[in-house]
Amino acid sequence: MEKKDQMCSLCGNYGDVIFLATGFGLSSSLLVVINKWALQNFQFGATLTAIQFAVSAGFAYLLGVMGYAEVDKLDYQKVKAFMPAVCMFYISVATNLKLLESANVDTYIVVRSCVPLFTLALEVTYLKSPFPGFKTVLSLLLIFIGACGYVATDSSFKWSAYGYAIAYLCAFTVDQVLIKKIVTEVPLTKWGLVFYNNVLALVLMPAGGFLTGEWVKLHQQMQTGKFSDSIMKPSVMLPIMMSCAFGISMSFFALNARKALTATAFTVLGVVCKFVTVFVNTVVWDAHADSFGIFCVFLCIFGGVLFQRVQGANVVTPIPPPEKLEAQLNINNSPLDGERIPDSK
Repeated sequence: MEKKDQMCSLCGNYGDVIFLATGFGLSSSLLVVINKWALQNFQFGATLTAIQFAVSAGFAYLLGVMGYAEVDKLDYQKVKAFMPAVCMFYISVATNLKLLESANVDTYIVVRSCVPLFTLALEVTYLKSPFPGFKTVLSLLLIFIGACGYVATDSSFKWSAYGYAIAYLCAFTVDQVLIKKIVTEVPLTKWGLVFYNNVLALVLMPAGGFLTGEWVKLHQQMQTGKFSDSIMKPSVMLPIMMSCAFGISMSFFALNARKALTATAFTVLGVVCKFVTVFVNTVVWDAHADSFGIFCVFLCIFGGVLFQRVQGANVVTPIPPPEKLEAQLNINNSPLDGERIPDSK
């Protein structure tokens, strides 16, 4: 009975956790390749990001309006609490796409594989999680060693790409811990998380386009008519539509898996699920690592598998103490939180 209790989390029973983790794994694995495909045909990373945010927010809103899901209305207090995580999320997505623009998918995977090691340090210091055992640290070091081995063999090395890589690594690490704290403490429904995250991230889009210089490039394309001509081509529209569809899936599964799993476990899951990404990338494109580089990528993934084996049930977020849980329930039942997007039925 004690083990069964350990397998429960804030998101319900262990079956729910498996569902969320599996959905996130598939969405994350394929979205990287689809985004790379989209960026090869539509070279406006910030604009693609904004389109994905808008579609995901609109989809969540429609689910609420039609009564298929509970979706929280925007509330000032919740927006204020959620905004820091959204800022880090936006920076993570923006640097992610800039990294994919200037480097191959394998480089992205290796950078992503380094995140758990840094997340663990933040989780221990910021979220006051217990210090891990030797085997846990060893599994994360294997991931780091694989990443370093890959960088040493990267024939397409570009300092600009690794500048974005460092920015992405820093932003994503902070994002993992910060959003874990916020999605756990701010009472929102499953689709409410999707709505809040994407609407607030969309608000930041103008600043992102300005800082990356994309507005100037986009304005020039629109003046000459090249933008409207290119975006209507099937070779451009199809990958954008697919990236939006997987963006919805990624938003739902990622945000709710973050709530169900510990911050470090979530980042390790993101590494392990890159098996599919490596396979698809190797089959589809020529721009991938050599044999030793692929071996280093799989060493990173092996470290992630070992981490899960060592951690076991500790990967799920434990149910909080009764007094804290009761306080959260009181917040959930308050009139302010009870406001949902009205359905049309």
